[in-house]
Amino acid sequence: MESGTLTRGNAKTGVHVHAVDVAGLDDASLDLRLRQIGRARNQLDGFLAEVVAEKKRRTSPYDTANALKSELRQSGQQAQRTMRDAEQLESLPTTRGALADSRITTEHARILGAASQTGPLDEEKMVAAAETQTPEQLRRTVRDHQDELAGDAEGAKRLERQQKARMASFTEQDDGMWRLFALFDPITAQRIRAALNHKTDMAWHATTGRERLDARHRRADAIAELLTRTTDGEAGQPQPTSLLILADYDAIDRQLGNPRLADGTPIPQGEFRKLACDAEILTGIFDADLQCLSLGRQRHPSPQLRAAITARDQGCIGCGAEPEWCVSHHIIEWQYGGPTQQDNLVLLCHPCHHKAHHRNWTVEHHPDTHRPYLKPPWQQPLEPPQRR
Repeated sequence: MESGTLTRGNAKTGVHVHAVDVAGLDDASLDLRLRQIGRARNQLDGFLAEVVAEKKRRTSPYDTANALKSELRQSGQQAQRTMRDAEQLESLPTTRGALADSRITTEHARILGAASQTGPLDEEKMVAAAETQTPEQLRRTVRDHQDELAGDAEGAKRLERQQKARMASFTEQDDGMWRLFALFDPITAQRIRAALNHKTDMAWHATTGRERLDARHRRADAIAELLTRTTDGEAGQPQPTSLLILADYDAIDRQLGNPRLADGTPIPQGEFRKLACDAEILTGIFDADLQCLSLGRQRHPSPQLRAAITARDQGCIGCGAEPEWCVSHHIIEWQYGGPTQQDNLVLLCHPCHHKAHHRNWTVEHHPDTHRPYLKPPWQQPLEPPQRR
């Protein structure tokens, strides 16, 4: 053991970590530690891919994702990425071997795995390139390599695969900010890039000197404007996007107050006034728990009733999916006389709606909060709290 080394152990997990006093190491020793850590990390990632692939073969993707979340404490998004990496490496034995031997890094392996899904690939040749190139260089090499191998017919198939792989996500981060991520085929991406660059450049010319924002801020503003404003008709007229905003009406002062989003997030008055200029007002009378007090028999809820359900449930009661992905589900089914009223309606996404109609999942109400939730058939209903 080196001088200044501290040893920590965890008897429960059987893991022992030898922590070195890095402040006492010279530059060469620090570089050595980085190489050792990188080598070990690559080997562990290669072994992880094999374990995940075997786990998925023996059980199911659902069970594998749950195991990654419980055993490795991965988020749902990270677990999906780990399973995707493992699936791609299954068909690339040379890449797997190079990763296990730490001749390439995990990032190299991901680039080759993703490329194998989109077009022809000479794996041996690309692994050899990966051993001497940075990930940035390898991306360019793989792209040129696939363009060289693909003829016109293969190129058309490749574009079709890329178009089918398009996706976008919009997720909230831990600090309350929201992250927009998307994947597009190269043609669509160029159209978006041209429009985005044009809008970003207009923002640069519209300001001077110290008023100018950083490029990243101007690009974020350009994305927001392109997504939320129309290009035809009246200049700067907002697009008719659906955004549920709740506000209290003061009958004495005859004005709206306490504006907020459906999840309770407050909205500044200035921003609320701008949104209200183009908003459709849906009136209704609610109690403190957002139960509608005044809103004949119809199958589909009115916009007012749908807004009230959204404000109460704030998304799917089964999995938490956003309201825009949900349908209004009758607890007592419509064909059996179930009314289209707030106390008989809940929000369910399409998968959870399928569970309720075809897999015997039922809607129950929490004994404490009285909020609806989706109960699987094997689970007992929650007991009300004991009263002293």
